[in-house]
Amino acid sequence: MADKTIKVCLTNRGEDSETPWAQDLGAAPGVKGGRRVRLVNVPFLHAKPTWGDVIVVAPRDGQLTWDRDGVGWKQIGTRIEEDGGRWAMIIDYSPHEAKDDGFAALAKACEQSDVVCEGAWSPQGAMAGRAYLAVKLDVTADAVMASLGAAELPCELTQIHPAPAPPPKKKPAPKKKKPAAKAKTKPKRASR
Repeated sequence: MADKTIKVCLTNRGEDSETPWAQDLGAAPGVKGGRRVRLVNVPFLHAKPTWGDVIVVAPRDGQLTWDRDGVGWKQIGTRIEEDGGRWAMIIDYSPHEAKDDGFAALAKACEQSDVVCEGAWSPQGAMAGRAYLAVKLDVTADAVMASLGAAELPCELTQIHPAPAPPPKKKPAPKKKKPAAKAKTKPKRASR
């Protein structure tokens, strides 16, 4: 098995192309010039494949390329040779103080939770920074946000993808029942 890191291209019929790093696992049988590779980045434009997934890339325009080829999300597993057991999550982070953008602390907290964290961009002025995460399949977005929230990071976090569930609707206060109307009775006449 080769132990070399190479750049590969991920695309979807020529759109949304990006070039993450991947570990070269050797030749892909039956694919001329193809290689089996394990992604070692969290791609920004593709939710799958992601960090740890094994895919087959083939030469195209001088670059080893994986093409989603228009496959729908529910069938994306058919384009991945071996699922690495992670899903992609996106969060924004806004520092509490200008001197520390918070990314180093965020990355450390992710590592302690076995979440792979990669920065897309740093905060600039009022614009938040963005991080892409590769989360184990058995961990929910709520669990990730709770774990990172407990880490007392020097930044505020906002979940971008998957979109956070809306807060539960408050149930309207029960209507107060009107007291039962008293039955009107005719006054009794005094007997004579």
